[in-house]
Amino acid sequence: MAVIPDGATFEEFTQYVIARRGQVPLKELKELWERRLRLKSVTVARGETMRNMLPPEDRDLTVREREKKIISEARAAGHEPVYQGRRWV
Repeated sequence: MAVIPDGATFEEFTQYVIARRGQVPLKELKELWERRLRLKSVTVARGETMRNMLPPEDRDLTVREREKKIISEARAAGHEPVYQGRRWV
């Protein structure tokens, strides 16, 4: 077994560690298990949910590109956009 599966139990994890490193004290096994659980709980937000809410033609644009597009569309419609807080209105 090259990599332990995500849903492995503590017993499976213990067998994996012992197979790789030989005898390991129980205290160290528990510390390794806790560390593994903490690492598995880390998630990375890449903004995919927000991007999926955008129209298909805007999904590949950067924030600055979307901002320029919004401003140019507003000006083309005869409005002068004003920056208020963190948005253009």
